Amino acid sequence: MQKQILSAIGAATVSTSAMGGLVDGSFENNDVYYGYGFVQGGIDTSWLTTAPDNLIEIWGQYMEISAYDGTRCAELNANYASTLYQTVAPISAGSSVNWHFAHHGRYGTDTMRLTITDLGADQDWGGGDDTTVYTSEFSADNTAWVLNYGSVTSLGNSMRFAFEAVSAVGGNTQGNLIDWCDFGVGVVPAPGAISILMFAGIFGCIRRRG
Repeated sequence: MQKQILSAIGAATVSTSAMGGLVDGSFENNDVYYGYGFVQGGIDTSWLTTAPDNLIEIWGQYMEISAYDGTRCAELNANYASTLYQTVAPISAGSSVNWHFAHHGRYGTDTMRLTITDLGADQDWGGGDDTTVYTSEFSADNTAWVLNYGSVTSLGNSMRFAFEAVSAVGGNTQGNLIDWCDFGVGVVPAPGAISILMFAGIFGCIRRRG
């Protein structure tokens, strides 16, 4: 019985990350361990940026704000107020695609925008057949991480998942920290969903056992 329960927990945990669309959503795969540093978008990290210098600011340990997940996070307002983004491979049309991320202001209330864009039949950004499937602004102050989550319906093409700096108390180069980002089929859509899945798995084992 105990083994069955543990197996159910394991299966539920695995299912929460299955088919996740983003790579390195918690910004852990880089060489910034302490303080802050810069990595090159698309070269040192899977994330891309619209910043003219192609640099993404990563925060490690011993900064004034600790990462929400792991030991690193990213600051949208780096040398420029820019956009961090990834393109996710096509997902079957009609599929429900979940997303989540954590957001933290630096010196006060900072605002950023999440935009999810279907890239159309040409699978290319700016090709003339792009469709915005979701866009919204989010704000967070400097007292705690704020979790945001939701879902969209796939149109069947590649999708661009983008975080854009809108405003920051610290100006263009300081503010809007993000972490724990993911987007895809099977991604846990909200805090507490892991617990629900685990309970469902355990209940299913007990029911089959009976």
